[in-house]
Amino acid sequence: MRGVAGEEPLTQPTLERLGLAIAHHLREGRVLVGHDGRESGETIAAAMVSGLNAGGIHADVVGLAPTPGIAFLTSEGPYAAGVVVSASHNPAKDNGIKLLNADGSKMNSAEETKLETLLTSSDEFSTPGGGECRRTKGMLGDYVAWLRNDAFPQLDLAGWKIALDCANGACSQVGPRVLKTFGAEVVTTHDRPDGMNINEDCGALHPEVLAALVKQESCAFGLCLDGDGDRGILADSSGRILDGDAILAGLCSLMTQSGELADATVVATVMSNLALENWVKACGAKLHRTPVGDRHVAAALRENNWNLGGEKSGHLLFGKEHGFRGDGLYTLLRVLSSLQRAGAPAEDFAKDYVDMPQDLWNLPAKKRVPLDELTQLSAEMEAVDSELQGRGRTVVRFSGTELKLRLMAEAEGDELVQSVLERLRAAAQKDGILAET
Repeated sequence: MRGVAGEEPLTQPTLERLGLAIAHHLREGRVLVGHDGRESGETIAAAMVSGLNAGGIHADVVGLAPTPGIAFLTSEGPYAAGVVVSASHNPAKDNGIKLLNADGSKMNSAEETKLETLLTSSDEFSTPGGGECRRTKGMLGDYVAWLRNDAFPQLDLAGWKIALDCANGACSQVGPRVLKTFGAEVVTTHDRPDGMNINEDCGALHPEVLAALVKQESCAFGLCLDGDGDRGILADSSGRILDGDAILAGLCSLMTQSGELADATVVATVMSNLALENWVKACGAKLHRTPVGDRHVAAALRENNWNLGGEKSGHLLFGKEHGFRGDGLYTLLRVLSSLQRAGAPAEDFAKDYVDMPQDLWNLPAKKRVPLDELTQLSAEMEAVDSELQGRGRTVVRFSGTELKLRLMAEAEGDELVQSVLERLRAAAQKDGILAET
């Protein structure tokens, strides 16, 4: 659920009913609730808790907390579910609800569908009441302790100067705290959420800000997070920006060398760059692609017991040992730990990895239809892919959130990319699927 705070479905009556629906679904137990740095976070959390309590479910409110922190605490605590109030990388006016299972994983589509059916039905829920609300802000210390003592007990960042862009979001307090527990000197920016500045010209959407700070402060490494902290983009000492594909490439090299990469497989989505696929092959591993979305990456990792996957956006997943959760702080610590164990300098991470030129066109569409019904576009895609023969590729799909046709092309040069996209657009126009602008 995501939208403009105060507008449907993010209104108090609907949110209270959602809380009641969750209570009806769970029947008993306790739920952990947290939010990111948006002005509407407390109000939305309060409405959810009101519904949960009316349905007889106890709620612990941890307050400002990153999604991965809430996921960890949910999985380790006496919780039947977790609720994250966040719109991730969206602007401050937006907000949303993420629902977590007892193990901290995102609720699957089938469970969400059940809840949506309950939410939109005309049925009246019983309101036995009796649910308690507790403030438990100090719980985040357990998340910090787990990272320091259990996840990376050998990591020593004494003498390391690290830049951290918190996006004025959920990691503004806990992010610097985590890095300092490892002995790092932390240069922090955008760590003063005022309710309206989350993601504003900062964080994972603007990694160039972090890159400039890393060079200015002579840092060894840098991390910029998104609003709820479940993804991160890195920058090395030279200011080189490392997105999700570059991080996967660097970790693939290190984990292949150490024998840690399960089944010699990296998972990425169809949107990850062809350069990553070629890099993984050169490491002696293979790349498994999934549809867009960390949900699909997590599913592939779970089903095959793999331990490295992610999206170009910086949403990295590390298998069972990390609960298949995205966590920007964990990603940075994992990279630094792998470098230290390999005895490799930070500047060697993903050295020489360069994306193949890529561009994405988002074109307004009249409707969503199966791609095989777009005969002209399908034929042109097949012709282009045949001509490129491994020197590039195309990905065409309809957006899941907007009525748009997304055309993506990669090739050895920018001019070729633009030429391919124009051919695809012209074919889609012949199919009559594009809306007039």
